[in-house]
Amino acid sequence: MATRYGVRGGKQLAAAFRELSRAPTAAARRRARAEALEPIRQDYIENLNANDSNQTGALVASIGIGQDPQRRDRSLVGAREGVFKKHRPAGYSHFPEFGTAPHFQPNRFGGIWHPGARPKPALRPALEANVSRAALTYFRAIASEVEAAAQRIAIRSGRR
Repeated sequence: MATRYGVRGGKQLAAAFRELSRAPTAAARRRARAEALEPIRQDYIENLNANDSNQTGALVASIGIGQDPQRRDRSLVGAREGVFKKHRPAGYSHFPEFGTAPHFQPNRFGGIWHPGARPKPALRPALEANVSRAALTYFRAIASEVEAAAQRIAIRSGRR
């Protein structure tokens, strides 16, 4: 004699898992990334001010958190492009970070020899100091989104 087995509520469970898989939306992930990267941005600005790399204010004014244009699921901290009230976006953020070798500048005062500049790292120390805190902040934000979605699913299934 054959014994039959069955599962009750299998379709509802599958539907709940499908909805739960969509829980952290793209906007929620983007907000979580921006929230996680904020301490790195703040330390980057503090490091630039501390090592005297903020002479005109243009570099600090253009530092922000933005979405990577090549991969939309990734955010970046650095000198951003855009329109600013007082300064143009700073496209030279790598110069204070890595330094420059001695070089000739032909368009400055009829041509001058620049002695170069030593590196004054600001972004790398900010990243190394805050990477674990950024990861925890990101995962806590995503976890709260998933928990909220699970509660919505539980409330919805409790009504039926």
